[in-house]
Amino acid sequence: MPPSRFLSDSTTTLTDLDLTDYEEKQNSQPSVPPLKKSEEWAWYIQNATYCGYGWVASALLVPLLIQDMASKAGFEASNHAIPCNTTVPGFKCVTPVLGHYLEPGTISLYISSLSSILSFFMSLSISAVADHGSYRKTLLIAFSVLGCINACAFFIIYKPSLFWVGAILSPLGWTFFNIAGVFSHSFLPLYGRAHPEVLSAESRGESLTVIRKIEEQKINDLSAMSVVVANIGSVLIHGFCIGISWSMKESSLSLEIAIAFSGVWWLLWMLIIAPWLDARPNEPLPKGTNWVVYSWCKTYKTLTSFRKLPEIFKFMIAWFILSDGINTIPAILFIILYRELAFTHTHSIIISVLLALMASLGAYLFMVIRKYWSLTTKFMILLCLGFYSLLMAYLVIVPYFTDKAGLRTVGEGWACTVYIGLIISTFYSSMRVMLSELCPVGDENEWFSLYLLADKGSSWLGPFVTGAIYTYAHDYRKAFWFPLGLIVLGVILLLRVDVDLGKDQAREFARDKKEKCHLEQQQAQYSK
Repeated sequence: MPPSRFLSDSTTTLTDLDLTDYEEKQNSQPSVPPLKKSEEWAWYIQNATYCGYGWVASALLVPLLIQDMASKAGFEASNHAIPCNTTVPGFKCVTPVLGHYLEPGTISLYISSLSSILSFFMSLSISAVADHGSYRKTLLIAFSVLGCINACAFFIIYKPSLFWVGAILSPLGWTFFNIAGVFSHSFLPLYGRAHPEVLSAESRGESLTVIRKIEEQKINDLSAMSVVVANIGSVLIHGFCIGISWSMKESSLSLEIAIAFSGVWWLLWMLIIAPWLDARPNEPLPKGTNWVVYSWCKTYKTLTSFRKLPEIFKFMIAWFILSDGINTIPAILFIILYRELAFTHTHSIIISVLLALMASLGAYLFMVIRKYWSLTTKFMILLCLGFYSLLMAYLVIVPYFTDKAGLRTVGEGWACTVYIGLIISTFYSSMRVMLSELCPVGDENEWFSLYLLADKGSSWLGPFVTGAIYTYAHDYRKAFWFPLGLIVLGVILLLRVDVDLGKDQAREFARDKKEKCHLEQQQAQYSK
């Protein structure tokens, strides 16, 4: 029999809860429609299509296109009077930007920082609206349309001097992708509560402890499977992009065609699965509400409620730190492979395919391990972070003793990709599962928006610090010290999160909010 010492995240005694109050609350709520297989798979497929755009186009192809065009528009690093010759292996060039000469890889990092800032403001200006009516699904489709249009707009960059257009389109595309992710992820806690096994346990009158454990495992299963399907979809898009790159001899135009294809693919499949994706509507938004003002005011009220929800705020702070560290690792890796180890466009796409394949395999393997040993979500996160720390320790320590290892060879580049791929999906999947467990009912979009806020609100820092480290040290490998430090700090904070207590706080918060809303409605009717 598998050990059970990791079944609980905290020492909170759930038997002390007021179960009578809990049962009354459940009985007073309207019946939740059970999650259907068609609905579940529609969600999986839309995950695969929009993630394919984000992981292939926004994260890989767009930075490569901007670096290519910026290099061709630049000058030799040793002599700014000589135009850059990009046909020379290992060329070193700089590009004039706002009166400064920047290395093309550094330009893409700064654009990444701008993308994060834009995503931060756009998400907070609209996300709370999606918690009302059927806006969750409507806005998901709307941002799919915007993402497709943005992807096709890269054809405007027909010559190197227009690389600055990419600096405008890239943040927009990344923003559309991230906001679509907020609306997509917010379905996860709804599906967990609507899973047939969870509803069956509730109908049987099972204890809160049993219901919570079933719900945690089902949310984990849904999240892990969505990651597997998303990576499979990513591999398919990679295959098309590799074919385009090879057939067009790795030209800049081939990158633009591949970017446009990923955007059209995203929108096409979104429209195909839309009839099966249940909107699961919530309370309607009051008429005449200003979306932006409402979203910012609601976010402010949530942030000021940290005393009622201390555990989820601890989690968000840990996520704020960890996301920047984890996001910075592949960014540095790809720059080293492309700029120093002479990886071509096709090599970069192939290594991205390998990353997606390993991510699918890793997500499945970790799912099997979690289910067999009944491991908690928190333990899975800490396990992934332990693996990340081992890799970072190797990359920052080994170069001090030898110049033959420490991401110095092409073989190490492939090995690092396989290693990261095996753990990356489980980390992100487990983090969003923990948020699903901790967020109050009815505020899913708002909390996933704050989740994006914490992610993108910090992710500008990693690229900025990496660019600054390279500017002064002229070695991207030294930048790995930064994510290693963030991971260690994030682990310390995450260890202080009491998940069971956080669930209790979320339940009480949702109940108090519902009672307050009901009281306000009664007062409004009485005043009439």
